[in-house]
Amino acid sequence: MKFTKDVSRGQQNFQSLPPKILLKNGRIIDPSLKLDTMSGILIQNGMIETVSPTSGDMADAEIIDLEERIVSPGWMDLHVHLREPGREDEETVESGAFAAANGGFTAVCCMPNTDPPIDNQEIIQYIKDRARNSLVNVHPIAAITKGRKGEELSEILEMMEQGAVAISDDGDPVMNSEVMRRALEYSTMVNIPVIGHEEDQTMTTTGHVNEGYISTALGLGGIPSVAEDIMIARDIMLTEYCGGRFHVAHISSQNAVELVRQAKARGISVTAEVTPHHFSLTEEAVRGFNANTKMKPPLRT
Repeated sequence: MKFTKDVSRGQQNFQSLPPKILLKNGRIIDPSLKLDTMSGILIQNGMIETVSPTSGDMADAEIIDLEERIVSPGWMDLHVHLREPGREDEETVESGAFAAANGGFTAVCCMPNTDPPIDNQEIIQYIKDRARNSLVNVHPIAAITKGRKGEELSEILEMMEQGAVAISDDGDPVMNSEVMRRALEYSTMVNIPVIGHEEDQTMTTTGHVNEGYISTALGLGGIPSVAEDIMIARDIMLTEYCGGRFHVAHISSQNAVELVRQAKARGISVTAEVTPHHFSLTEEAVRGFNANTKMKPPLRT
């Protein structure tokens, strides 16, 4: 299902839908129910009426053949950049929510890489107000530190009360171990995860791509994978020491994956995410000097 957008009014609306729709020949997948089956879905007045091979009363229904396309519960994106306030030239709450809805997402968590960063209650409330009429649920992620500078903790408890669902400095690693320790301790009070961009910046200041043969061949500064591994190892140990929940953003190295696997086996509350480009592309993609292949963490081998 697609959504339309009235650009002149800045509003988003469902396309005009008939009162009764039958989606037939869909592959319905719901891991929570351990469901993977071919079935039909009858929608009446915008609500799912029946899910079954026969799909109930089909009289007067508009029939759409899904041709074995997958139907699943709405997805959640844990890491989006809506950039509002301050960088509306790149994205807004409205435009990001519109794109999410068309991609099958029903909820998104927006990172604090805004200007100013999401480091106080007022900005949390601003985002919630901007998202009030969105097609998807928008959950703000608050900054760990004031200004995302890694020096002083932000108003974590107050922002959680206002509706933030996690804390992160997004693309800025918290280099100060004591600050990260305190963040994890605070997070245990409100049972929210700390999300880390894992990069030892003392090893990456001159880097552009993954350190290795290709960086040398292209004459580009390298970003070693160990810069990620070191920070993940530190934060796993801090999580084990302090308690709390730690989540690794956009993991990219083989050793890092193994560190997370070992931590989980020891009962430490550590999780991780990976991006489609990191698991589907390698550093070979940078050979053409395409700027779209330059990112942090870099594409690895």
